[in-house]
Amino acid sequence: MDHKSNISSFPILLLMCLGIFICLLDTTIMNIALPAIQKDLNTTLETSSWMLNTYTMTIAVLSIPMGRLAEIYGKMKFFIIGLIIFAGGSALCGFSESGDMLIFARFCQSIGAAILVPVATIIGIESLPLNKRHISLSLLGATQGLSTALGPSIGGLIAQNLGWSWVFFVNIPICMVTLVIAFIILPFKKDIRVQAKLDWAGLILSAIGIFSLNLVLIKGNAWGWTSFVSLLCFLIFVITLITFIIVEKNSQNPMVNLNLFKDRLYVGATLAVSTGYLFLVGVMVLLPQFLTNFQEKTELQAALLITPISVTIFIVVNFVGFLVKKIGYVIPIIIGYLAVATSYFQLAHLNTSSTVSEIIVIGITLGVGFSFIISPATMASVSSFEGEMLTASQSVFTMLRQIGVVLAVAIFVSSITHEVESKKQNVISYAKEQTQDINVSPEKRLEIIENTKVRISSESTFGKVIEQPKVSVSERQDLIDKNVENSLSHYPSAAQEKVKKQITDQVTKQVDQEILIINRELKNYTDNVISYTRDEFSSIFSTVFSHALPYIFISILISIFYRKNKKLKINRIKEGTDLGE
Repeated sequence: MDHKSNISSFPILLLMCLGIFICLLDTTIMNIALPAIQKDLNTTLETSSWMLNTYTMTIAVLSIPMGRLAEIYGKMKFFIIGLIIFAGGSALCGFSESGDMLIFARFCQSIGAAILVPVATIIGIESLPLNKRHISLSLLGATQGLSTALGPSIGGLIAQNLGWSWVFFVNIPICMVTLVIAFIILPFKKDIRVQAKLDWAGLILSAIGIFSLNLVLIKGNAWGWTSFVSLLCFLIFVITLITFIIVEKNSQNPMVNLNLFKDRLYVGATLAVSTGYLFLVGVMVLLPQFLTNFQEKTELQAALLITPISVTIFIVVNFVGFLVKKIGYVIPIIIGYLAVATSYFQLAHLNTSSTVSEIIVIGITLGVGFSFIISPATMASVSSFEGEMLTASQSVFTMLRQIGVVLAVAIFVSSITHEVESKKQNVISYAKEQTQDINVSPEKRLEIIENTKVRISSESTFGKVIEQPKVSVSERQDLIDKNVENSLSHYPSAAQEKVKKQITDQVTKQVDQEILIINRELKNYTDNVISYTRDEFSSIFSTVFSHALPYIFISILISIFYRKNKKLKINRIKEGTDLGE
């Protein structure tokens, strides 16, 4: 039956979009500023990775319980609480003086985000009546995609002009303005609450399970996917998932109503949001790496070159929302995955000579594809639900979106790591072949190869920098001394002193000519190995993107879930209604 919103207001929808924007912006805003943070706080690579991952992981773990708590104690009240926590966490981040402090601050910040994202989504959806819900869903979907895609560009601009601390400080005035507006326009008296007890068993099980899954996805590449710790995390996830399902089925106040997954549209929406963000974030992680390492772009230039993705999302996603209302979900979803596949095909042919215009076209194509996936997914995720089911649906939807982000980093970084190891061996084999053309001793040849191995093994350079080996001053003098000694041995002892200077001059001239030839050979060796290394390592990105193509085409099958089906008749739970009734 039709449901009239209790908080019908377009300004409220825009306010919720702003709350979501600043939270999801911070999932990627640190990426470009990270090198400056590492240098300033003198942190290790391990610590730096946790600065990024703590935020995403906490949102994934806490979005479901926070959504449920907001439902019990009041969504609008929780929106205010989330803003305050997020602003406080942002301030702590900006004032951090060590890596550990920044990780703790990011955790505090992410608690606020874990409240804001699901709660703001629900309030935003309910802010317009059912006959205008497609507008709220389109705007919310556009905000979610745009904020994630804009993060690197905004972070790069702020870090370069104001310093990395302002990447976090910029959130504070936005939160304060949002807070003031919220107190003015939010109808707190109309905030519907659910009279129910908190499902502590479900909360603990969901938190443990999602934490274990996220942890192994983040650390699995470093630990090894088949290591004891990784397998233990997977086992914990499976056990807690099975236990969670059993507990929720028998609970009168479930953390997540499992009837959600009886709705085919909702299942399709969750699959689409996970894969959509997986394919989007995969590009946003790898493409800047390619641009900085192989096209000599600065971090900021690389961030700006992927901005067309976010601009396209902002423009296209609202159009797709209206299109879905006219023609349904299936065709837009198929178009979306085909467009993403096209962008990945273009990425698979990316090379060191690719132009800026080619990269922009790739970004636009990906943005179009993502828009055609995420807009139907967002709309389908709420199409069958009201009240408590709507809140639960968006909490799970938020969690699965974050898992899609974590999956993207895990899968694409793991793929890059695997390909890098293979390419390193290719480069070393090539280097060994090239040393055969250098007229030096076997010992010197071995030294050249070992030095090349050291440079190639540097994970921070992608094998980009290889120092040119040279004949040193001491080696030159040793050659001169040995040749002089050898030449003098052919003279009687009495005559050696007389001819020593003459022989030394002749030998020095001869050795210098030989060194000139050797250095020329060494330069050719270095140039050849550098060129081969660049070609090999740059092809890694093409290989990874091409390997992803079959999975994008398989994802088109998700459109099957979007066929017309009888919607679940789930009435809105009125204030004071017990879930068990």
